[in-house]
Amino acid sequence: MIIKPINNKQVYDPDNGDYLPKVGRHVEFNQYWARRLANNDVEEIINIKLKQKKGN
Repeated sequence: MIIKPINNKQVYDPDNGDYLPKVGRHVEFNQYWARRLANNDVEEIINIKLKQKKGN
């Protein structure tokens, strides 16, 4: 999944040992990211091109 921080929050990425970039990053979904999503620290980025293809 691809996620990015919400509202310019600094969200630590334990797998890479740094903070998520503002533009987002591909991460492996696990309990850590599930908690970040539930706390509204991050949001999932949905590929707009794929979304448009499904709609046509």
